Amino acid sequence: MATIIVGAGCFGASTAKFLKETEPDAEVVLLDQAPFPDPAAAAHDLNKIIRAEYDDPMYMKLALEAKEAWSRADPVVAPFFHKTGALWSITAARTQKLVDNYETILGPGKAPLEIMSLDKTRSRFPLLGSCRFEGGAEQCILSPEAGWADAAMALQAMIKSAVDSGVRYEVGTAEKLEFGPDGACTGVSTTDGRTFHAERIVLSSGAYTPWLLANSAPENRDLQAGNRMKAAAVLMCLFKVPQGDAGLNMFKNAPVIVHPYGDFPAECIPPGTSSGTDLAKCTHEFPYTRNIYNEATKQEISVPPLSHSDRMTWTRDLPDALKANSARVRDMFFGDSVQGMTPKLYRLCWDIATPDEDWIISPHPASKNLYVVAGGSFHGYKFLPIIGKYVVQMLHGKLSEELTRRWAWDREIVPITTPYTPRGDLRDVPGYED
Repeated sequence: MATIIVGAGCFGASTAKFLKETEPDAEVVLLDQAPFPDPAAAAHDLNKIIRAEYDDPMYMKLALEAKEAWSRADPVVAPFFHKTGALWSITAARTQKLVDNYETILGPGKAPLEIMSLDKTRSRFPLLGSCRFEGGAEQCILSPEAGWADAAMALQAMIKSAVDSGVRYEVGTAEKLEFGPDGACTGVSTTDGRTFHAERIVLSSGAYTPWLLANSAPENRDLQAGNRMKAAAVLMCLFKVPQGDAGLNMFKNAPVIVHPYGDFPAECIPPGTSSGTDLAKCTHEFPYTRNIYNEATKQEISVPPLSHSDRMTWTRDLPDALKANSARVRDMFFGDSVQGMTPKLYRLCWDIATPDEDWIISPHPASKNLYVVAGGSFHGYKFLPIIGKYVVQMLHGKLSEELTRRWAWDREIVPITTPYTPRGDLRDVPGYED
């Protein structure tokens, strides 16, 4: 059975690898708009946080499985993992929730967390000596088994592993899905005039998924994404850290820093091999949509720039209002403790967010042979080594009852509000232009 996987980001690359391992004689085509790894993919980043701290026990269990792969079990990705630990500012109630989840999964007394006061955190980590911990954080936890990964390198290794096993990688921008007279999906057409046909079409096109579905069959409302998912982008900035005791030396043995509270949620990954030895990456965890009018369906849909844009990779060309937000992240975390951190490059990282932050890994009920694998919601990358296994289980009808229900296309959605809930639109940012 031939399969086309549309999109070679985290979900698509992992699916290609696991599907070829499971069906070695089958034709598997991985289609993406650029040679791998695509710089527009959310997974094509300098680095990503690898951690297992989840309020939801289901995702914590999956994240522990993924972290084991990153740590040692998967030779494809393990070389790209850096176990620096991760430091979270947090409330006491959420700390207890994480401890309870860990002990349910690992056993009593086995939560791998160290709890400390805000003052102790500032004294233990001098780079955070003037950190403001805005928005109601009551304490901090250190997760010593967490860390970060060389994101683009690991994604490239995953795709290369798939290609080496027989997956065919094709470069082309998907324009629309193709359907037979009975409404079944038969393939995908690209902007350069080619059409790829297969018995299974796996749509793992990330932030472009709602737009692609809309243009594929605008008259078929049942095919559309509707309110199930929305493309959004968060702002990242690489800060150059100067040498010396008040600069780079402050980051020696520094953990990842995560502050998910208040009106200015943010995170920082310390300098490391992927970003260069003197670059720290700070992210403002405030997702922006980019709503534009879709003529075919007569509705507004959030979508990244449809042509390759340097704003989807690292650039200096962003509005001053966004640059100011990056500076605020730096100042909130480091204040006067780390001096001379200057912005070097910026990036808008696009993903597809669902209202409940559960993914969609499901057959599409409106079209036979079409499967949707999307909705990373800014927490999907860490699952790169394992998520394809669960996609293959879905394709074979063997996904567990709980995961089938949680990841269904037509599930009952109960929206939640988290730092990654889209709250602004780029077109309202002064100075923003596509």
